[in-house]
Amino acid sequence: MGRTAGELMVDLFWSVATSYAVLSIVGIVLAAALVVGHLPLIGRIPAVAPYVVAARLLAYPMLALLAFLIGVRITDERADLKQAQRDLAFSQLQLDAQKQSTEAAQRLRAEAEAKADQANQKVSDYEKRLAKQPAGDGCNLDDADVRSLRDIAR
Repeated sequence: MGRTAGELMVDLFWSVATSYAVLSIVGIVLAAALVVGHLPLIGRIPAVAPYVVAARLLAYPMLALLAFLIGVRITDERADLKQAQRDLAFSQLQLDAQKQSTEAAQRLRAEAEAKADQANQKVSDYEKRLAKQPAGDGCNLDDADVRSLRDIAR
């Protein structure tokens, strides 16, 4: 079944949200917030001092966001891996079935060729036997000839 536009948009959102670029940006913001908010010497710089409290407050949500996004990404990768394993198992099952079908077809072909060889041998024997009979004016077939013809057909 086809996927709806909403499902595609959700997949696109999570693909972007868990991309290396977004994870890197969140990690950089987290590192900057940790440095500004928790290093004592940085807080003494006059241009940075007003942002120390905000950086301390921002560090923890960024850490939680980064952990959440990494968890989502790992979950998606596991799901993709399991799907790939199922696809591989199904492909292997199909391959095994094709091998069995091929083997069965080869066996049936060999049996058919053996039957054809037997029939050809019967025809050759019948032709040789008929060639040994004297030629007459009419039909010289007897009951043994008719039985031989029926045996060839079997």
